[in-house]
Amino acid sequence: GYAIGGSLGNGREELKELLTWMMPLFDEGSRRNKPRHLLGIADEESIRNAVARGMDTLDSCYPTRVARHGTILTRKEGSIKIKSGRFARA
Repeated sequence: GYAIGGSLGNGREELKELLTWMMPLFDEGSRRNKPRHLLGIADEESIRNAVARGMDTLDSCYPTRVARHGTILTRKEGSIKIKSGRFARA
C-alpha cells in the first residue's frame, strides 16, 4: 500500500487541495488495488475530507482526544457528548 503524510499542507484547505490532486494518481494501473493510508490527521473535518477523496485508512489522535473528554463519534448522529444531556447519569 501507500502511506501518505508527515506534514502535508499548511492547513485543512491545502490538505484538501493536495488530496484532490493526488488521489486520482492512485487509481492508475496496479496502484488501484493497493490501500492508501493517511498519517497524522488531527480533526474531524480533515478525516471526512480524506475519506471522501478515497483514503482507505488513517491514523489520528482526534478520536482518542475527544473520547477522553466524553464524546463519541457516530456516523448516524454525529458527535455525541455522553457526559451531558440524555446520556448523563444522575
